[in-house]
Formats: sequence, C-alpha cells, structure tokens
Amino acid sequence: MAKHEMEIRKTGKAKAAILALGTLVLSAIAHADAKFFATVDRNQITVDESIALKLSVESDGRASVEGVAFDAPQFDLVNEYSSTQAQSYYDGTTGRFGMKTTQEVVKVLRPRKAGTLRISGLKAELGGKRVSSPDIEIQVLASGAATPPPRGYGGSGVGLRGAGKRTTSAPLVKIRVEVDKSRIYKGEQLVVSYYLYRRVRVFNISVDKFPVLNGFLREDLEMPVLGQRLDSERVLLDGVAFDRSLLMKYAAYPLQDGTLKIDSAGLKYAYYPNTSSMDNEDPFAGFFQQMTPAQGSDRSDPVQVEVVALPEDGRPQSFTGGVGDFNVAAALDKTEVRANEAVTLTVKLEGRGNVAAIGEPKMKLPENVELYDSKGTAKAGRLGVGQKVFEFLMIPRVPGAITLPSIEFSFYDPAKKQYVKKLTDPFVIQVGDPAPGTALIRPGSSSSGATAQSALGTTGDSKKPVLSGLKAPEPDGLGFGIPVWRWLFWLAILLLAGLAGWVILDLAQRTRKSARAQASLRDRAHSRSWEKLLSDAERAHSLPWGEVIEAYERLAALTFDALDEAYALNARSRPRSELGRMIIEEKGLAAPVWKQISDLLERAEMVRFAVSAGVVSEQIARTELRQWVEQGQNFAAGKLK
Repeated sequence: MAKHEMEIRKTGKAKAAILALGTLVLSAIAHADAKFFATVDRNQITVDESIALKLSVESDGRASVEGVAFDAPQFDLVNEYSSTQAQSYYDGTTGRFGMKTTQEVVKVLRPRKAGTLRISGLKAELGGKRVSSPDIEIQVLASGAATPPPRGYGGSGVGLRGAGKRTTSAPLVKIRVEVDKSRIYKGEQLVVSYYLYRRVRVFNISVDKFPVLNGFLREDLEMPVLGQRLDSERVLLDGVAFDRSLLMKYAAYPLQDGTLKIDSAGLKYAYYPNTSSMDNEDPFAGFFQQMTPAQGSDRSDPVQVEVVALPEDGRPQSFTGGVGDFNVAAALDKTEVRANEAVTLTVKLEGRGNVAAIGEPKMKLPENVELYDSKGTAKAGRLGVGQKVFEFLMIPRVPGAITLPSIEFSFYDPAKKQYVKKLTDPFVIQVGDPAPGTALIRPGSSSSGATAQSALGTTGDSKKPVLSGLKAPEPDGLGFGIPVWRWLFWLAILLLAGLAGWVILDLAQRTRKSARAQASLRDRAHSRSWEKLLSDAERAHSLPWGEVIEAYERLAALTFDALDEAYALNARSRPRSELGRMIIEEKGLAAPVWKQISDLLERAEMVRFAVSAGVVSEQIARTELRQWVEQGQNFAAGKLK
C-alpha cells in the first residue's frame, strides 16, 4: 500500500514538473514574441499643453510590463493610466486558437519650458528580458501658438490639447479650434476643426458666427453642426472630463505669405447647469432641471499659423501651382482615326491638395496634330481629397502613326519638402486617309477642304473630278464586249483575294491563341499580385507605415485593373461619378456591387492622402486592410454579384 502511494506521489510530481515546464515554455514563447512600442500623441505642443506618452506591449499570451522607465527631466508627470486588452484569434495555418494581449501604460507629461525637449531612456522589462525604444523629440512652442491636434488613444482621451493643466475652475461649455499644422507653405492644405467641449447637457445649438478664414481658400469637409445630432467622445481637457463633439471641419489653402489668423466660431445654446445630470445619478433631479434650462454662448479663441512661400530653387517649368500629393493618369478615347477626325485626350489629377488652383499641364504636340479645344474641371472630395480632369480635343491632319508624347506634371510636396515630377504614358495614334470627299489640311494652312476640292474641278453632286475634252474608248467586242485584259485582271484579283483570306484566317487563329496565352499569363500574374497583397494585409500591424500605404495603393491599382479588364473603360482617367454611371447604366453592374467598389477606392484614397492630416486613424487603416483586400479580391474573381 505504501509502495503504491509512493508511486502516485512520484507520478503527481512528474506531472507537476511537466506542467511547470510547459508553462515556462509557453511564457518564454509569449515573451519572445512580445513587441515593445513607445509613442506620443503628437510631437509639437505649446508650454500650456501636455502630451501623452504611451508605452505598450503586444504579445501572444499574457506578458506583463515590468520596470517601465524613461528620462524626461524637462517635463512634469501630471497623470498616468494603464489598461490591458486581450483578443482571441484563430490561426488557420496551424489550426489552433490563441490569445493576443496588449498592455498599455500612458504617462501625461507637461513641459517646463519652450524649445526642443527630449524623452530618452525608454525601456521595459518583459519576463526578465530588457527591451528599449528610440528617443523621442518634442517641439515646445510659446503660449498661444497653433499646434496640431493629438492622435487619440481612445478611452479617457488623455493627451488632448491642454490635458494636465491645473486650473481652479473649468467652464461648463467651451468652443475650441484645432489645426493640423502650425507652419505651412502657400497653397498647402490646412485642416481646421472646431470642437464643442461640454460638461453639461447642451441642446438647441445654433451657429452665432461662422469662421471667415480671411486669406484662405476654404472648402467644407464636414459640417455636423448643421445636422440633427452631434457624435461625442469622452476626453480630458485641463485635467477635467468633457464630452467633445466636432462642429465643423474645413480644408483651408493660404493665398498669401506671412502670419495668418484662424478666426473664431461662435455658438448659442441652451444647457442644464448641474453637471451631475450628465451622470443620471438622480432621475428626479434631472426631471426638474429640465424645467429650468439656462441660455449660453461662446466663441473659440483665434489661433495663428505661419505661411511661408514655396522655394524657388528646383522649381520645374512644368509647375502649374499644385501643392500637396497627387497622382496623374491619362487616356485616349480612341487610337485609330481618319485624318481630320477629332480625338480626346483626358488627363486626371487626383490627390490631397487644392486641385482648383492647379493650372493646365503643358504639353508639346507633333506638328501634324492641331489642338482644337481644352477645358479643366475640378471636384473636391471627402477629407480634402479631390480631383481635376483636363480634356484636350485634338485633330490629326496627316495619315500615319503619330506619337503623343508624355505630359509632365509637377507639384510641390510639403511632406518631402521638394518638387515632384510625374509623367503620363505616351500614346500612339494610327491615322488613316481622310474621309472620301475631304482633303488633307496641314496645321496652319489657310486652304479649306472646299478650296482643295474646287482645285480638282469637282461637281456639286458627285464630288468627283470632272475631266472634260476626252472621248470614251470603244469596247473591242471580245468576250461579251469585255477586253481580254479585263478578264485576266479580275482573275488575278480573285486569286489575290483568296490568298489574302487564307492569310487573314491564319493570322486570326494565331492572334486568338496568343491572346488566350497572354490572358492566362495575366490572370496568373494578377492572382500572384492578390496573394502577395493578402499576405501583406495579414502582417499589416507589423509592417512599416510606408509599406501599409503602398499596400493600399496596390489595392486601388489592382481594382482599377479588374474594372478595365471586365468593362474596358479606362477607369483610372474617369471621375468617380461618371465611372459609376457608365458601369451601372451601360455595363449593367448592380448598384450595390458598385457601391462596395466605390467605398474600397475611396478608403484607399483616404489612407493615402488623409492620414497625415489626422482625419484617418493609422491603427484603423492597418486593421481594416485585410477586409478591403478580401473585398477587392472577391470582385476581381467575379464573386461579388
């Protein structure tokens, strides 16, 4: 009996040892896969504002953050928060379930002085392993300067403008203006947002003063204040909890150099003075307070931005006023015409910036092509992403192959601080003989078709030359009155026609085989491209941000390729509204399917051009990439019906 108990104890100890060893192995694996990040909500503030330093660890399992440390002697620590999130997932490769844990520690820091301040020594200890992050520089401006809005960290909204300031009293309602940059170039896009901060319930909101933005060209981006409902988020301001709602957002483009002022917006509103009513602690008190609302009004404080002129050094001759980040595409409506027939070249510029200020791109046409007319139309899109379409009506005058050279388009990219050149593809037009009854007209020639015809001596009816003074020859009477040479001539024509038919038939068969082979190669290339894009989407959270933007660019390009292959529309060169109309009305695509495709292309544009303005979350863009890629892949494969 004792021997049996000893064996049980030994077995229990062995199992415990195996279990402990397994736990250590899993812990080691979790720590080995852990990633440490140190970021701030913004890199530019004033001495009256604060920043939120976020230290986060992502790991498989439950890795704890220990020994978090950093050196910031020129900042005061005014608050700190911590949170832990766990998310389960399924690994289709291994067929196993797992859990990803994200643990965050947020430190709210306030600068002690203006200047360029540094946060260094960023490190943490993960299961006995020490990890570190690069130093962070913060530019601290004087009080009252315009600074960009912070990147939200969610939750309590720590790190928002003014968080951490200690004041004896906080207003119940306040209007504030936020800009995404404090120093911009002339013509560069500035995102201006007006927010309502409130600690009480506010209703019956009416705009007392809309901002004018003198010295700027203004475009409306979002105007929630004109709607029926304002969406809110819980944030901290001056160390006090507020509900924050966006009132209005503009894209502003400075028209002059120097220091420009972002003027105030004003509101009138009704509110319930007791802040406890927001928490619904006493429903009876809230009921009676609704009987006696108070009236109030407020205006935002103006802020200033510095506008600098575009550099003269390196400015190309093809620069026509574009400031921002743009793509260019071009297409012809047809590549085979007769001489004197018109063709239309469409050039589309698309991107983030003031598209209305972009002038017509310069191009040099061949001598035998005449530019008949040109026009440009601009259209602003969501979140400051717009497009401008130029149409050039041209008339080739001489038969033969004509090459339209590339069009150079230049713009100034404020992010790169340099001028950027982009080229359209060249096009080849096959020009045939003019239509019967018309004559060749050289560009610059003063002679008209009527003059040329009259020089040939044409009649008004047949339009054929009249040759007078000659007598028609008599037939020789052989072979039903038809000369022998004519019989031989027609026989030769028949033989040549038969030979030509055989050659054309053989060429058509070869062409079909080649087309099928090319289509098969193209399908395989597209399939590999989608597979590579899907692989990148699965790793979006670990990819550098530049590669994520590139993935969205490839997603849009592959979607346009699928549209062109299915409907032959030159989709890249057409405005989105026109493309939707054609593909639904003329090609028969279901409207809900086009809505999905349009949403995909719009999301790709927003990520490529609007993330830097702070209106699209980088984290959301990474998370949603796989979903958008799968939707685009389904459309390309014909699964969207």
